[in-house]
Amino acid sequence: MLEFSLKNYKIKLSFSFFAVLAVLLFFGDNFAVITALLCCFLHEFGHMIMMYKFSVPITEITLYGGGIKLKCDTDRLYSRKSEICVLLAGAAVNILCFFIFKGFLKQFAYTSLVLGLFNLLPFKYFDGGRVLKLIFEDSISVYMNSAYRVLRSLIILVTVCVIIFMIYKGITNLSLIITLIYIILSEILS
Repeated sequence: MLEFSLKNYKIKLSFSFFAVLAVLLFFGDNFAVITALLCCFLHEFGHMIMMYKFSVPITEITLYGGGIKLKCDTDRLYSRKSEICVLLAGAAVNILCFFIFKGFLKQFAYTSLVLGLFNLLPFKYFDGGRVLKLIFEDSISVYMNSAYRVLRSLIILVTVCVIIFMIYKGITNLSLIITLIYIILSEILS
């Protein structure tokens, strides 16, 4: 892992980041890969803007094979409402970019939209899943905890159905299918 400091930030570049980037550039459309990477940076920039607004100091930025991770010194420096705002800000920037650029930079606009909506999926490692967990976090009632478990199970079931449908229809985007299978396994096994 490469590490260096830039002002008050510790920047970490994982080997997995370079490995995934190299594979995507080798097998994919280089313009599409760079566009997706730019959309990822804009997504994280949305989180950073909200973190700055709520005075949450970012201490570390890590680029790894699964994306970009922002880290602060403590788990929670702000209220639940502001944490939800921070989590939703990344997708909001992506969706805003879609509306701004859809008329003249279509590939960038649609890539940004897909990234924003994908991050809103309610899987626990995505922003949408973390928001869902915050909403149900302090629920004391058995009903709310049961509703949360049922909702997660339905989401996993729908994802499995989407994978089966994609394979049946011959929509063979291998990276998307692998990603969805990884998400399902991480949801089930943890």
